[in-house]
Amino acid sequence: MRKRGLIVGISLTVLFAGWWGFQRWQMYSASVWKLLPENTFFLVQSQRLQDTTYKVQKGGIEMREVPLFNLAARQIDMFRLLSDETNRPEQLLKGRSITYVLQKTSGGRFTYLVFLPLEAFQSYNWLEGPASSKARVTSHIHSGQKIYDVTTPNSEPLFTYTFFNNFLVSCASGDVLEDWIRFARSPLRATNTSRFESIKQEGSELSVYMDNVLLSEALRNEASTNPDAALLYFLSFLPGTEGLHLDKLFSLKNPTLVSKGKKVKLEGYLEALNNQKASTLKSAFFIPNNTAIMFRLGFDDGLTFIRKLRPQLSNISTDSVNQSRKSLLTLLGNARLDSFYRSINKELILCQLEPNNVLTKGQILLQQVQPKNGLERFFKRLSILFNKNKGFPYEPFQGGYVYTIDWFELPSVLFGGLFKGFPKTYVAFHKNFVVYANDSQVLKDYLIDLEYQRTWANSSIHNTFLEKTLGASNFTFAINPRKSKEYMGTGFMNYLFNNLNYDITEKLPFDQLVFQSAYKNERAYSSLTFGRLSKSASAKTLNKVFLQQEQAFEPAPAGGIYIVRNYPSDLEKIVVVTPSREMQNPFAEEKKRKMTQLDAPIIGDIYSVDFLSIGRLQYVFATEKSLNVVDEDDRQRYMTLPPVRLPVGRSIRSFQRLESGIEGSFRFLVIDTGGFLYLWNSPSQPPVLLNRSRPFVDLLLPIHEVEYQGKRHFLFTQASGQVGLISETGVIPEPYKLDLKTNFFGPFFGVFMPENGTTDLLGVSKYGELFEITLGGKITNKRQLFRSDPTSYFRARAATNNRDWILFRESETQFAVLDKRGNELFSAKGLIEDQNQVQYHFLSSEVKFLSVKSGNYTTLYDLKGNQIGDKPFPSEIPVRVSLVEGYNKLLIYSYANKKLQTWSLKIR
Repeated sequence: MRKRGLIVGISLTVLFAGWWGFQRWQMYSASVWKLLPENTFFLVQSQRLQDTTYKVQKGGIEMREVPLFNLAARQIDMFRLLSDETNRPEQLLKGRSITYVLQKTSGGRFTYLVFLPLEAFQSYNWLEGPASSKARVTSHIHSGQKIYDVTTPNSEPLFTYTFFNNFLVSCASGDVLEDWIRFARSPLRATNTSRFESIKQEGSELSVYMDNVLLSEALRNEASTNPDAALLYFLSFLPGTEGLHLDKLFSLKNPTLVSKGKKVKLEGYLEALNNQKASTLKSAFFIPNNTAIMFRLGFDDGLTFIRKLRPQLSNISTDSVNQSRKSLLTLLGNARLDSFYRSINKELILCQLEPNNVLTKGQILLQQVQPKNGLERFFKRLSILFNKNKGFPYEPFQGGYVYTIDWFELPSVLFGGLFKGFPKTYVAFHKNFVVYANDSQVLKDYLIDLEYQRTWANSSIHNTFLEKTLGASNFTFAINPRKSKEYMGTGFMNYLFNNLNYDITEKLPFDQLVFQSAYKNERAYSSLTFGRLSKSASAKTLNKVFLQQEQAFEPAPAGGIYIVRNYPSDLEKIVVVTPSREMQNPFAEEKKRKMTQLDAPIIGDIYSVDFLSIGRLQYVFATEKSLNVVDEDDRQRYMTLPPVRLPVGRSIRSFQRLESGIEGSFRFLVIDTGGFLYLWNSPSQPPVLLNRSRPFVDLLLPIHEVEYQGKRHFLFTQASGQVGLISETGVIPEPYKLDLKTNFFGPFFGVFMPENGTTDLLGVSKYGELFEITLGGKITNKRQLFRSDPTSYFRARAATNNRDWILFRESETQFAVLDKRGNELFSAKGLIEDQNQVQYHFLSSEVKFLSVKSGNYTTLYDLKGNQIGDKPFPSEIPVRVSLVEGYNKLLIYSYANKKLQTWSLKIR
C-alpha cells in the first residue's frame, strides 16, 4: 500500500513537473503568430518603426508618416512616457521586431494591438511601477490577468498594457486589450496557428500582412450603398493572405514592399492573366495628367486573355450588367462579338479623372487594339443601333468621330465589373487605341489633352517615376491620394481614414501609391510602392512668396488680367486689354504683342478650345457687343474671325463654356443683360435663343448644368426667389420653375449625391435659409444658418473658373466661409469697408483657397483660415492665379506700381 502510494506520488510529481515545464517552455517559446486575434485582417511588423530617426532612404519618404504606419509609430512612442530616464524606454524598444495588429474598438475607431517581444527571464520591474513625471500607472485584474493603465498626470487615459508569455501586449483601448486577454487565456488558443506564419520574413525592417478575405468583407460591410466599383474589385487581384516586405533594392528609388509569391485562386481576371508575360506600362502617352486613379491589365497574348476572360465575365459582374450583356449578345450575335474581341491587344487601362464640381466623375477606358482592326465600323453600327430618335449617333471631332452608344455599362459588359461607371458610353479612336468615356465632354477634353501632350509620358515628373520605379506586371493599381479624395468620399477608405482621424489630403508624405502584381504558375508576385513625384519644397522656398517677373505697363489694364483657360503649355497664358481696347499678350516679344482690336470690354473669361475643329486651339471670348474667335498659328500670328452678334439692342452680360453636353464640339452659354439665355454652337452661326417667351429677370450667375430626365438642363436662379431648369431646346420641365418666396444673392448649384446616385439642388437665401431640393422639385431640407449680426447676408459663390462653389456669410467688414452644408469653416474680420474683394479659387481637388483683396494688397487663405504665403501680394486689381501642375507651385498675377507682376509660391 505504501509502495503504491509512493508510485502515485512520484507519478503526480513527474506529471506536475512536466506540466509546469511545458507551461514554462510554452511561455518563453511562443511566437507572436499564436497570439494573433482570430479576426486579424491587417498587421504591421517592423524592427525599425519605433526608431524616430528611421528613414528608408536619404532625403526620401519618412515611413513613420505613412497612414497606418504612423498610427503604429504613435502608439509605440507612448512607451517613452513611462520613464524620465530616456535610455530605459530606448533599450526596451531598440532592435525588437514589434507586431502591430489593427483592431476596431467598440466605438468603431481603429487602433493597434501591439506585441513587444521580451527576453526570457529578464527583469522588467520598472514597467510594473514606472517613475515618470509624464504619466501615472495604476493596475487592475481582468480574467486573472494584471493590466496596467497609463494616464496623464491629470488622469486622462493614454494606453494599457499587460505581460503575457514573453510579450508585453499593449493597446490604446482598454476594451480591445481585455477582449484579447479573454481570447489568449482560452484553452483553444494554445492550438491557434496563424495563417500569416507561412509568409513571414525574419529580420524584415518593415512588413505588412493582409487577410484579403476578411478585408474584402470589411470593405463591403462598412462601405456606403454605392462604393466605387473598381476599388471593390481591387482585392480580387490579391491572394487570400498576402505578406509584403520592404525591399532594399527598390527602396533606393522609392520605398517598395514586395512579396515572395503567394498561391492564388484562378478565377475572374486572375484566370485570364495567369502565365501572361508581365510587361511595363507602355502607354504613358495616353494617360492624362489629371488621372486620379488608374487600373491597368497587361498581357502579351490578347486572344488567350479574352478566351479565358469571357467565361468568367458573369462571375465578375453584377446582375444588371449580366442582363445587359445577354441582351447585347441577343442583338448582335456571337459572330460580331467574336470579331470585336479578336482585335484586343496588350493592355486595358481605366483612368478615373480628378473630379470637380460637374455632374460626371470622368472615366476613360483605353483598349489597345491590333493595327488596322476595322473596329470603327463596329462602333458606328452600335451608335446608330442604340441612338434611334435620340439625336446624332456620331459627330465629327478633330478629324475623327465621337460615337454615342446608349447602352448600359458597355465597358463592363465587354470586360467585366472592374470597368463599371458608364451609364452611357462615348467612343473615339486615337492611333492604336479605342477610347471609351462616360461623358462626351470628358472624351473631348481628353482628346485635346492628347493633342497638346498633357500626359504622363510628357511629364518629366511622372515619366521619371514610371521608368525608375515601376516594374513589369499584369495588374497595376495607381492612386494619387490628393486627386482621388472624392473617389474615397464613400466606402471603406473613407470609413478607415475617418476613424483614424487622418487627413488624407494634406499630410501624406507621398504623391502616388502603386500596387503591382504579376501572375505566374498560379502564384501572385506583388509590390506596393510609395512614390514621391516631386521633391518637397525646402524650408527656404516652402510657403515663401517670390517675384518671378514684372513688366512696366501703364495705364492699368482695362478689366483686369485674363488667364486663357485650357492653354496647352504648362503655364497658362496671360492676356490684358489696354484702355484703348487693344488685346495684348504682355509677355511676348514686342512685335508679337498685339492680338486684336476689341469693340467693347471683355465679359467673363477667355477660353482656349478648338472651336473651328482644325486641330489647334483658338481664343474664344465675348465682349459686351459680340462673340469673338481669334485663331493663333504655330508662328504666333493672330487672325480674327468676323464677330457674331446678338439681336439688335441686346448686350452680353455673361459668357460661359459648357463643361459637358450631348451634342456639338465645344459650346458656350451666353446671357444678355435682359435675362435671355443663348446657346452658341458654332463660330459661323448666331447663338440660339432658349427662353423665347420671356426673360429671366435679375438672373444670378453663374448658370450651373444638371442632368434631368436623361437630358442636360441649365439651372437658373432669380434674385426674387425663382429657381428653375431649362433644357437645351428651351423647354422648362414640370414642376419648374419653383418660387421659394425669399430673396437670393447667389445662385443654386447642383450637387451629385453618390449615396443615391442623384443630383440635388442646393442654395442659400440672403438671410441664411439653406435649401436642399430634389430634381423633382421637392424641398427635402430647409434650415436656418447662424447669422453673426443683423447686417450679415449669405450667398453661394462660384470659383473663378466655375469648377466648384462654396457658401459665404458676408457683411461690410467681415466674412465667413461655410461648406456646402452650411458648417462654418473660418471667418475673417477687420476688413476695409468698401475696399474688399474675396475670390474663391478651385485649381484642383487638392488646391482650393481664397484670395482676399483688402486695400491694395491681397492675401491667400486656405479653407481652414490659414494664411498661404509669408506675405500679401501688392495688387491694385483682383489677382488671377494658376497652378503649375506637378511642381506644387502657384503663379499669382497682379498689377501694382504701374507694373504687371508674376509671383510664385511653393505650396508643398
